[in-house]
Amino acid sequence: MAYFDSLFFSEPVIIRLLIIAFLMASVAVFAFIKKQLTISGIAAAVAVGSIVTYIGGLTALVILLFFFLSAAVIGRVLPEKAGRIHKKGGRRDAMQVLANGVPAVIGLLIYRFTGFGTAGLVMFSAGIAEATADTWSGELGSLSRSDPVSIITFTKVPKGLSGGVSAIGTLSGLLASFLVSLLAAGCYLLPPLSIPIITVSGILGALFDSFLGATIQVHYRRPDGALTELEESDGKKNERARGIPFIDNDTVNFLSGLFAVLIAFILSSFA
Repeated sequence: MAYFDSLFFSEPVIIRLLIIAFLMASVAVFAFIKKQLTISGIAAAVAVGSIVTYIGGLTALVILLFFFLSAAVIGRVLPEKAGRIHKKGGRRDAMQVLANGVPAVIGLLIYRFTGFGTAGLVMFSAGIAEATADTWSGELGSLSRSDPVSIITFTKVPKGLSGGVSAIGTLSGLLASFLVSLLAAGCYLLPPLSIPIITVSGILGALFDSFLGATIQVHYRRPDGALTELEESDGKKNERARGIPFIDNDTVNFLSGLFAVLIAFILSSFA
């Protein structure tokens, strides 16, 4: 991939922009056909993908697409989750895309505009690793035969509720983070030590997501007593059960991505 990146960056700006436009148009068409994103989500994905490619090259786009495509495949293969717990449906909107993508973009900006070259690439990869680990944990964790437990109290919680963890979900997140680290290290020719740094940062970020979900993320209680992230059920407002009102799942995803990027920066500083 380094060879293709060198070719990409050797082209005039207008040619690079045309290449990016073609690639992003392809992503947009795929997302629309497969119904992976809402219209606002497609616009946000095109914006994030364009910035990632312009700054990080084709390699960065490949790493980003691994997250996007793996999430799409898992979402299609697994049976649809029952119940109404999450505030949003299966199609990601602009806020969800930005919450997952902006922390990684911050890593690329550090790579391009500061002296932390390799560390910036590791931070970008850690941001993608966290988003992938969180997605795999949530989706594959739903296959667990037993209910997940709260990461804080270790008591059983409903499947799909933020703050819950399971063995299958955690191991799936660890695998996802590891695969992203291998992809990033292989494509960017990063030092071998970057593999455990990205892996650890990604899974810690995903676990931090669960921690925030169990502590400060807002949850409501439906009339039947069940917890949900929905503010309303059947046209009636649900009572807030816990958490801070403006801290929803998108905010938690964004903070978790930043946490993973920060951990990657700290570990890279000591490497």
